[in-house]
Amino acid sequence: METEPTRPLDDDHDLLNFDETGGRLRTEIAAVEATLSAAEGEGAEADAGERRAAAEARLAALRAALARNSRNAAARPGATGFLTYVPPGR
Repeated sequence: METEPTRPLDDDHDLLNFDETGGRLRTEIAAVEATLSAAEGEGAEADAGERRAAAEARLAALRAALARNSRNAAARPGATGFLTYVPPGR
């Protein structure tokens, strides 16, 4: 019978608060922007256009996620309790 690996009790990273999520999104946005900047001179490669388009789409999605996260953080759902939070527009 296999046993579950043990881990410290404070090693629960399933839930992120808005600040942690925003920080991770900003880090990823910076990484994608750096990739796009570095790719400026790669016009000669056959798949450079496809990679650039994919990176730009990812950047747009990350920015949209950051905007959603910021709106949700402004609503302060944790201030009155997670279970009583009603998302905007519902």
